[in-house]
Amino acid sequence: MKPQLRQRGPGVAGPPPRNTTADATPTLNAAIMAMAPGASLDELVGRSVLAVSLPGKARGLSTTWDGLRQVVERLTSLGCQVHLQMHPGGCTCQVLRELDGARAVKQLAVVDAVLAPEAVAKAAALARLQMQPESD
Repeated sequence: MKPQLRQRGPGVAGPPPRNTTADATPTLNAAIMAMAPGASLDELVGRSVLAVSLPGKARGLSTTWDGLRQVVERLTSLGCQVHLQMHPGGCTCQVLRELDGARAVKQLAVVDAVLAPEAVAKAAALARLQMQPESD
C-alpha cells in the first residue's frame, strides 16, 4: 500500500505521520487491563518485570500471594513504591517511582482488581511500560 501525503495547512503536503511507541502505549495499557489472571498474565509479568526468560517459570505471579511478594520485591528493587489498598469488592494497587535525584514522585500505574495479586501484576506490567529501558 502506497502512503498518502496528508495536507499540512492550505496546500502544503508532507509525509504521513510516524507512529511511535508513545502511540502504542494506550493500546498496550488496554490489552494488559483486559487480561485475566493466570498463565498469560503471569508470562507477561515474568518477562517484563522479573526478567524470567524460560516459559512456564512465571507461574502464580497474578494469582498467588507468593507471586505478589515476588513482584513487589522486584518493583521495590527498581526504586518503586507499591501502595495496596483493600476495599469491599476488591483492591487498588498504585506504583510510584521517585524521579532521578528529585524530591518528586511519578505515578506509573493505578489498577483496580478483585484480587490483590492480579492488581499488583497488572500494575507492575503497566509501570514497566512507563520506566526507562536502562532502569533494569
